[in-house]
Amino acid sequence: MTPSVELSAHTFARLQAHAVPLVDNIETVIGRLLDFYEARDGIPATANGESGAKIRQFNPLSPPSLTHTKVLAAEFCGRPLEHGQANWNGLLNVAVREAKGRSNSAADLKQLIVIPYVEGRKEDEGYRFLPEIGLSIQGQDANGGWKAACHIARKLGVAAAATFVWREKEGAAFPGVTGQLSVAARK
Repeated sequence: MTPSVELSAHTFARLQAHAVPLVDNIETVIGRLLDFYEARDGIPATANGESGAKIRQFNPLSPPSLTHTKVLAAEFCGRPLEHGQANWNGLLNVAVREAKGRSNSAADLKQLIVIPYVEGRKEDEGYRFLPEIGLSIQGQDANGGWKAACHIARKLGVAAAATFVWREKEGAAFPGVTGQLSVAARK
């Protein structure tokens, strides 16, 4: 049985203000408001701990534009990124650290890191220094960050994943949609 909900005249009028005439009904307007809220603040957990929204899987090698996305969770080599690092450049930083740790030569490293980088400290022209590995890498947009991290994961044969949501903005590929990109570890 579908639940029945009573709304005050004031709340109903507010919902009507967000409706597209002859297209929307109360259900679609509430759904759109929830999509907006979840895109902005993340996906709430349900009572059983599962995500409240469906996660759409995308091809990691040719993802849609990731412009206007917010990373909800990310992992590299089976290790989740900490909350403050769970963004596209944070994922890239972890991938570059792993690449540096596993490379045996400068030539190996050059094959793994496909974005501009330099040995030592460089903090202009969009570079940021990763002191624990002695490299400076150039920051990337969401698309470049995923592409470079994905490349490193595939070359090293390790798992990488990012769960994200498109913000409700003009130019977003799928406004309000939660997506996931993942690369499986090679056995």
